[in-house]
Amino acid sequence: MSIAVECLCGKRFQAKPELAGKRVKCPACGSAIDIPDAAESSATASPPPGHKRCEYCHEYIPNSEYYSHIEKHMEIREDGQQTDYATLPPEERAAMEELENAPRWYRHQKCGQVTGMPEEIIQTYLANPWFYLSDKTFCTGCNTHVRQEECVWEETGENLQVYTDRLRAAKPELRPGILMRSIVWVLNLFG
Repeated sequence: MSIAVECLCGKRFQAKPELAGKRVKCPACGSAIDIPDAAESSATASPPPGHKRCEYCHEYIPNSEYYSHIEKHMEIREDGQQTDYATLPPEERAAMEELENAPRWYRHQKCGQVTGMPEEIIQTYLANPWFYLSDKTFCTGCNTHVRQEECVWEETGENLQVYTDRLRAAKPELRPGILMRSIVWVLNLFG
């Protein structure tokens, strides 16, 4: 019996049972996808027909309401941040124990402001350091997203981009395909 799989890009497909427990590339975007084993697959709730899981709140939203729902998460607050940020679903994030050694506060070297990183974002990038491809982070001093290379962790003094690159080097199998990386590159070029 095949295993139902859905990529973050929205592509759904059926994986062969022999791929259970393995990591494969999405045939649509090239991102890495973990194929659950048969027991996990049956235990994991699948979206109701005509629904898609929101990458912000992780609720199942009717397809017809999905984009208006996402827009609410992306609304810009007075401080310049989005209302919410996309994260991995809680069941896919790094374990809470991994947070103990992870830095949480970073300083933007241009303005000197220190900003805290929310736990759910830390857990997301620890589990998948390729999840946030923009290589930008929010600065509470500048009220905008800035390049990670402009920031250092308060706890360690390490540059955020160097830190991210080190995490990514440890998990090359999660690197998205060329299509997804190209899209992000173009968006960064103009954004």
